[in-house]
Amino acid sequence: MEEDTANLRDEVCCLIDGQIGEDVKTLSKVQELLQGALDEKKILEQQLTAVSTETPTRIQGALQGAERAMQQMESLTTSNKQSRRATNSHLNRAEPMVQELRQMTEKVQELERCMEYMKWLALVEELSSEVQKGISLGAMPSAVAHFAKLAQVSEAVRGSACSNLLAFVTSTILFWYKILKEKLSSEFDEVLKALNWPFVHSAVPMPPPPAQQIELKNRVETLFGQLVKLQLPDTLVSEDFSTQEYSRLPGSRPLLLPLHLMLQPLRKRFRYHFHGKKQTNGLDKPEWYLTQVLNWIRDHSDFLDNTIQPILEAEHLSHINAKVEFTRGLLNIVAAKLEHDIPELLFDEQLLSHTIDEHLLFNRELRNNYSYPAGQPDCLHVLTGKECFERWLVVEKKFAVEKIDSLLAAQTAWFPQYRDLEETDDLKVPECVESFMTLMLVITERYRVLPSPTHHLRFLELQLDLLDDFRVRLLQVMKLESTDPLAGRHSAILNGANYIIDILKEWSEQVFFLQLQYYSKEQETMESFNSALETLTASQDISKISQGFRDGQLDVLEGTVFDEILHLYDLLRIDMTATLQRTAVSDIKSRARPYRKDKWFAMPSPKDYIAPALSASLCELLQTLKERLQQLRHQLCPSVFNTLWMGIAEELNKFIYEEVILGNQFNEGGSVQLQYDMTKGLFPQFGDYTQRPENYFKELKESCILLTLKPGSAILLRDLLYQTLHAKQTIDHNTKDPSPDAALRDVGVYRLSPKAAELVLNLRTDWPK
Repeated sequence: MEEDTANLRDEVCCLIDGQIGEDVKTLSKVQELLQGALDEKKILEQQLTAVSTETPTRIQGALQGAERAMQQMESLTTSNKQSRRATNSHLNRAEPMVQELRQMTEKVQELERCMEYMKWLALVEELSSEVQKGISLGAMPSAVAHFAKLAQVSEAVRGSACSNLLAFVTSTILFWYKILKEKLSSEFDEVLKALNWPFVHSAVPMPPPPAQQIELKNRVETLFGQLVKLQLPDTLVSEDFSTQEYSRLPGSRPLLLPLHLMLQPLRKRFRYHFHGKKQTNGLDKPEWYLTQVLNWIRDHSDFLDNTIQPILEAEHLSHINAKVEFTRGLLNIVAAKLEHDIPELLFDEQLLSHTIDEHLLFNRELRNNYSYPAGQPDCLHVLTGKECFERWLVVEKKFAVEKIDSLLAAQTAWFPQYRDLEETDDLKVPECVESFMTLMLVITERYRVLPSPTHHLRFLELQLDLLDDFRVRLLQVMKLESTDPLAGRHSAILNGANYIIDILKEWSEQVFFLQLQYYSKEQETMESFNSALETLTASQDISKISQGFRDGQLDVLEGTVFDEILHLYDLLRIDMTATLQRTAVSDIKSRARPYRKDKWFAMPSPKDYIAPALSASLCELLQTLKERLQQLRHQLCPSVFNTLWMGIAEELNKFIYEEVILGNQFNEGGSVQLQYDMTKGLFPQFGDYTQRPENYFKELKESCILLTLKPGSAILLRDLLYQTLHAKQTIDHNTKDPSPDAALRDVGVYRLSPKAAELVLNLRTDWPK
């Protein structure tokens, strides 16, 4: 049945093609065909009515006979063959009638569809006649209005099963489109020339008289509106090959026909100056044609805003911005020029890099100063073509490495960038590091405007490689300075590493890099999922794997894109800080030998002195400590220096506690002298960096408290500690005697353990006999 229907449809389409064809002038035959089809339909409907009247009665009788036969069959034995033959006879007579009725119904339905096609043809004939009439009478508004209705017919029959009908309607539309476009565009060009369009002359021409100017603007308004109505539907716009030159930008809709015509003079000028062998067409001067385009946008902005935009609003096209559309048309011209130049530019790194720089600058200028929306397409898709983009990455890395080489080789590489403003330059960043991070920032700004996250991730990978390469170079320079870490360059490298860490942490919190982190994790998840699918066995459930990967998306934003390189730089900073600390402390410790050998057990009583004074053996150590702290404070940025002086204080605290206090015994004079040396000599050296320096020498401070504790209190504390740590008898915790920890806290000892406190107390030699 479907085959019969298809054959009937083919017969109808062949009839239409045979009688009409694709010639618009044969449309007069449509009415004759339509009338003939109507007559045939009437005859078929009469036959169908007769059949539908007679057949139900015959079918009803046959069915009743079949029902009676079935009842008889139930009551008779299975051997009653005569009854079966009677029943089958009734059913066999009814079947052809039902089949005939179905065929007639389907034929009528198919004929109705063909009648629908004929009505469309009649409508096309009527509209075409109106278009032709309007053209012949010079009534272009009427012709354009009927053409617009004709274009609507094209969209209505697009889903039709008759492809020949669609082809005929399409050819009819294109036929009238070419005629109307030619007439209107010619008149439109004349009016634009009278208005001195385009505005590109160096000498401003005399404007038309006011009366003529008003008339010309009225004509522009009329013709522009007619050309807008003449616009082909999106499904047919590709048939107008002249508009394809403005379809180079990805994701952009077709340009309005009148704006396309307005751009033609500028396109011709562009090709004249920037193609061929003209001196203005140089691969080394892309800024020439880019500047020209920006000038054209600037020079025509007022006309577009004040003349063309009101016309668009009158045509209910206020969602279209005339200046943006004009700019988009010019960008198509630029994209065509860039596509033409790229194959030759790929062979010259300098020219390619310069062209990329100029186009990125052009794009930024266009967005920032010429109100071109961020959502509108630009020419950068040409630079991200596979071959060009890969070449761009190679050139970018090569020039960046060369720049790094020159930065490190400069004589002022390790001097602070703002050394002339030393009082306000707290960061003390070396010139080479500051310039390197500026290079990283420039690279980021260059690729930030690219259209795809895939391109962003490729450039991010390049940045991470450059950051790691620079870290290795810092390590190499640091090793050259290992013989004298305090000389200055070592500190400069440390400041640089710290600065890079701070900058990368700031970048990690920016939305742009957070988005890249998401895209990167998403890409990794998809690759892992595809890999899992490849190894999927028959016994595994793909839904469980999919659920597992969906659950893994919950932590996609953990960490940052700079985590790995930040860890490496942090290791460098820790290692370099430890080297400086080790060197400084070693120098300070070397001055402590005389102080360690003082006879602390035989010091004069404090009563023998008029006024206390620092130990002479400690002065050299304090002098060296002060010089090193001042030197490091001058060389290092505050954050690094704060870490360093705390580390030095910690090591000195441990050193004096273990080597001076635990290595000697103290009489009353020795204990008082040690306390005075610490509180008036050592601790104040760190007073410029903290309000309570003694908090960084807790072992020393608490040891001095225990050594200078009054004899009675010291004996009671010693006995309590001894009883707790060494006595064999069980201690009754219900007694009111204080615990060792509480007793130590009462005298101001919090850091030292009871065992360590007992050890310090036993260093006293001034116990009463």
